[in-house]
Amino acid sequence: MLRSLVLASVLFFGLTSFFSHQTLASCFSDQPFYGSASIVYTPKSNFSKKPKPEDIEEARQQALLAAWNKYISTCMEAGRMQQYLARGSEILGNLDNYILGKELSHKVDKKSKIVNAEALLTINQSLVDGLFTQASGGGDGDGAYMVWIFAAKQATYTAGGDTTTYDADVEKNSSSRSLKSVEIVEAQDDTTAVESTLSESKNSSQSSGKTVNRGTETTSVIREYDVVPSADFSTKMAEVLSLANYEPIDYVDLVNECGGEELEIVEEELALNGKMSRETRKSVITAARDCEVEYLAIGTIDINQPRASGVEGYNVVVSINGEVLSLAKRLPKKVAAIGPVQAQAGGPEDNTAVRNALITAGDFTANEIVSRLNAKGVN
Repeated sequence: MLRSLVLASVLFFGLTSFFSHQTLASCFSDQPFYGSASIVYTPKSNFSKKPKPEDIEEARQQALLAAWNKYISTCMEAGRMQQYLARGSEILGNLDNYILGKELSHKVDKKSKIVNAEALLTINQSLVDGLFTQASGGGDGDGAYMVWIFAAKQATYTAGGDTTTYDADVEKNSSSRSLKSVEIVEAQDDTTAVESTLSESKNSSQSSGKTVNRGTETTSVIREYDVVPSADFSTKMAEVLSLANYEPIDYVDLVNECGGEELEIVEEELALNGKMSRETRKSVITAARDCEVEYLAIGTIDINQPRASGVEGYNVVVSINGEVLSLAKRLPKKVAAIGPVQAQAGGPEDNTAVRNALITAGDFTANEIVSRLNAKGVN
C-alpha cells in the first residue's frame, strides 16, 4: 500500500509542476507542515463497526504524504523540483530519514465509516539540501569554473500613477403636448331649458436620448533607479556554489587575467538596459573562454524602495532574472533560466533590509542554478 502511495505522490507533483509559478519559496528551519486525509472503510466484521488496522494505517500514511507534499510545494523551486521528480521514489521510500519530527493522529466516524487522519511534520532541510547538491560541480578533483555578473539597481524615486475617470456624456430629448376640448349641450322641453358642459383633456409625452461612456485614463508609475553594489548577493552565491562543488571565480579576476569589458560598464548596461550590448557580451564571453570558464551566469536584480513595516522596521522586495550559459562549444548554450522571481526581507533600518534581501536572493539564485544544472545532467 505504501508503495502505491509513493508512486501516486510522485505522479501528482509531476503533473502540478507544469502549473507552478515563479515565486520565491517560503520555507524556514523548524517550519511545521500539516496534512490530512480521509478514507472510507469496511467494518472488520458484522459484529463490529471498527475499521481494520490496515485501514487506519493507510489513512495515517496518506496524511503523512499530504504533509510532505505541502513541504515540497512550499520549499522547492522549479530546478529542485526537477531533481526531486527524478529521485522521488527513492526519497519517499526512506522518508523517515528526512523528517526531524512527526505527529500522527486519527479519529474514526463509525456512523459514516470514515477514518480521518492528520499529520504534522518538521523536515531536516539541511539533509535535503545536501542530498541534491552532493553530485554537483565537476566530479572528481576541481569543480567546474563558474563566473557570474548580476547587476543591481535600486529605485530611488517613485511617483504613483494617476487614474482619471470621466463622466459619461448624456444627451436627453423630451416633448409633450396637451389637448382640451369643451362641448356645450342645450336641452329644452316645453317649460324648462337646461345647459350642460362636457370637457375632455388629453396629454401625451415622449422622451429620448443617448449616453456615451468615456471610461478612464491611467498613467503608469514612474521610477528612477541607481546602480548599486551587489556584494552581499555575490558573497552568498559563492558560498552556495562552493558547497555544491563548483569553483566560483570573480569577474574582476577574469578581467585581470584574460581581458574583457570592465565590470562597471557591464553592470551599468545590465542594470539600466536589462542586457549587455552586442560588443560587451562578445568581450565577456571571449574572455571567459580564454580563462577556461565553463559556465557564465548573467542577470539583473531590481530592488524596490524600502517600505516602513510595523513588524521589522523596514521591508524590501527584490526581483531576480538571469540565465546560465555553457561555454563548452563555439556558440554559447543557455542551460538554465532563472526567474523572474521575487525575494523579500526586513530589517531595523532600510539599508539592513536591502542587504538581507540581497542575501536571500543570492541564496535562492545559487541553489536554483545548481538544481537546474543537476537536473539537466550538465554538472
